[in-house]
Amino acid sequence: MGSSSALLSSLTAATNRLSLASASSSSFNGSARLLVSRGAPPSLVVASPPLPPLQIRAMKKIQGKVVCASNDKTIAVEVTRIAPHKKYKKRIKTSKKYHVHDPDNTCKVGDIVTVVKCAPVSKSKSFVVAEVKTGRTPSTQLPAPALPSFEPAASA
Repeated sequence: MGSSSALLSSLTAATNRLSLASASSSSFNGSARLLVSRGAPPSLVVASPPLPPLQIRAMKKIQGKVVCASNDKTIAVEVTRIAPHKKYKKRIKTSKKYHVHDPDNTCKVGDIVTVVKCAPVSKSKSFVVAEVKTGRTPSTQLPAPALPSFEPAASA
């Protein structure tokens, strides 16, 4: 009996040394997982393939009106949304301004533009102009109303 229990204990010890255990590294999102064998030297640590990165696909394209085009290669686009009030359910108009990269300085104030989210160009710009629908040009503006001429009546 003594030899069989010694054989059993040596088999369990050998099994424990050879079994693989999953240990995760101390990375932020846990994307790097390591397979570590118990009792093996640290040089034999095998890394598993990393997980694919998380992708956010919200709000890729937005459409708005150019309200400022005085900066070089930057325009300010105002986007207006209509959403119901949380409590009263009345539709409320909200607007937000975005700084948008305009590499060719083609946009003018009043243009309707479609902008697309991209990698950040600067601290405040993470959108780029995709399509420009021109607004009212100076030639199509309404003319100023003509005032009637005032001539004093001639006294006889």
